[in-house]
Amino acid sequence: MLNFPSTFLKTKIMMGAVALAFSVSAVFAQEATVLEDGVTALNAGDYQVAAEKFSEGFKAGDVNGAFYLGRMLELGLGGTPDLKAAIGLYIAGSAKGSGPAKNRLGVLHIQGTGVLQDYEEGAKLVCASANIGDVNGAYNCASLLLEGKGLEKDEAAAYSWFKKASDLGHLGAKNEYANALIEGKYVEQDVKVAVELFQQTAAEGNPVGLYSLGQAFAAGLGVDQNLIKAHSYFNVAAALQHPQAAAARAALEQQMLAGDVRKAQQLAKAWRPNALVKTE
Repeated sequence: MLNFPSTFLKTKIMMGAVALAFSVSAVFAQEATVLEDGVTALNAGDYQVAAEKFSEGFKAGDVNGAFYLGRMLELGLGGTPDLKAAIGLYIAGSAKGSGPAKNRLGVLHIQGTGVLQDYEEGAKLVCASANIGDVNGAYNCASLLLEGKGLEKDEAAAYSWFKKASDLGHLGAKNEYANALIEGKYVEQDVKVAVELFQQTAAEGNPVGLYSLGQAFAAGLGVDQNLIKAHSYFNVAAALQHPQAAAARAALEQQMLAGDVRKAQQLAKAWRPNALVKTE
């Protein structure tokens, strides 16, 4: 039988290494301002129109326009990447109160990319973005508090920010908060809610959510034990390159009949992102 809580802890530590990862789509998806036309054009690959709309929005007072323009420049969407120009836009947006711009500028300071590496300045910017409602900022601030990077380590505050980011829909934060609910660490233990959060992230195709849901079914934690479902989730997570999923799948297979392994493989083949994940 898998040691469920400790395996979850290993996953959490592994995720800490990428805690400052940035998701463009996550920020664009939550935006509901005059920049929507720019986001639509960007998603359609019409970079010229997107840049025009973001510039227009910024000039009209929508401070996040600077962030979007900067991110396009940083990634080279529609042209050659220009980190220096992007940083200039992040600074401009940050000065005017853009949460996404503050977060991105803070991440660059943490990484030491294009600017001086400065953990304190990076943490200040990231957590400032969290305080004005930026979902990526909330997740990153939680991660910095958990690591004690750039500010005093405070695990209780970290999990509070993970919950806020989770409530805002951040997939990584949902996984982290679910871990806390399983362990009863700084929050009241609630395995059922934890599994529900893993269901949500798994349904979006998140490898950690899929792996964790596989663990839940393997151990019968928060759900009825079901090795077929557990194997199928480990299988999908492994295909999505979760580093521990293949080993978990192999270990579980030793406990299963050949016919059940075939059923699990068929279940994995039928899986699609955003499919309704049931526990019964």
